[in-house]
Amino acid sequence: MSIPTIEQLRADAARGSVAAATAAALRLLVGRHAPFEPKEGIELLFSAAEREDPDALCQVATIRATGAFMPQSWRDALELLQHAAERGSVRAQGQLRILAHDRTSSDWGALRRRVDITAWATPPGRRSICEAPRIRAVDKFVPVAVCEWLMARGHGKYQASMMFDGQKSNFLASRTCSDFKFDIIEADCVLQVVRERVAAITGMPMAAFEPPQIFHYALGQEIKPHYDALRLGDGGYGQSGDYKGDRIATFLLYLNDDYDGGELEFPKVGLRHRGKAGDGVYFAHIDEHSVPDRKSLHAALPITRNEKFILSQWIHDRPFAASA
Repeated sequence: MSIPTIEQLRADAARGSVAAATAAALRLLVGRHAPFEPKEGIELLFSAAEREDPDALCQVATIRATGAFMPQSWRDALELLQHAAERGSVRAQGQLRILAHDRTSSDWGALRRRVDITAWATPPGRRSICEAPRIRAVDKFVPVAVCEWLMARGHGKYQASMMFDGQKSNFLASRTCSDFKFDIIEADCVLQVVRERVAAITGMPMAAFEPPQIFHYALGQEIKPHYDALRLGDGGYGQSGDYKGDRIATFLLYLNDDYDGGELEFPKVGLRHRGKAGDGVYFAHIDEHSVPDRKSLHAALPITRNEKFILSQWIHDRPFAASA
């Protein structure tokens, strides 16, 4: 069955279809099967939300929580989540239950009032596991319920992983896993509190974050030793080649632990690390003098039983503004 074109959705939206307005908005916001027209997308999305479309309400909640296209407001985001949940949005209902730490309640107003964003943005303590390179572990960084939610968000959406040579993407034999990248449509309020917690533990602003992604490693899959730096030499990064920033740190969140193998290895210092579901680990790509740290060479060892899921958040030395 063919999907409707963006022209068809626009026409149906103009005739009053709230479902078509929401569908068109979601495509226009990210340029998927449509031109990238965020202004038009926002207008259509807010129009659908005003008519109480649950999917539109849920998406506007994400936009208000992230501050995409407009100032951030957690108060508005949570009210919109409640509104969407009351109108049957399963996605909004799930988010409220996780954010309120209650997997069974259906009292959406009570759940909204119990959400404590300040607590979510306050991470547990960290511990040092290496100084060169600088590696820190954070036990029980998020509840396991968050991990299960994020894994479910990526279900059926993984694609073969690629690596960048500075200007374009390539498939390499050294990376055999698959990944799922979050954009503003795939993101939600649960992911946003995770990112706010990452910002708090690393001391880095979210403006310096790339869009996060989940890596999936099936049996035997791995990433061989590599550096996370984007740029090689003096050239810029991205299609235009004018982005001069680079990754200075990586944060990894373990989403499951029912597998064997798959350790994070730093071969230059003889260190291997593995966390439990909900644990985090992050490491710097530069030393204390802001010089690239060659000891940060790292790998994800092959999976020998079951499969592994891990959320990756790359962090830059400046606001990230590059398109691959």
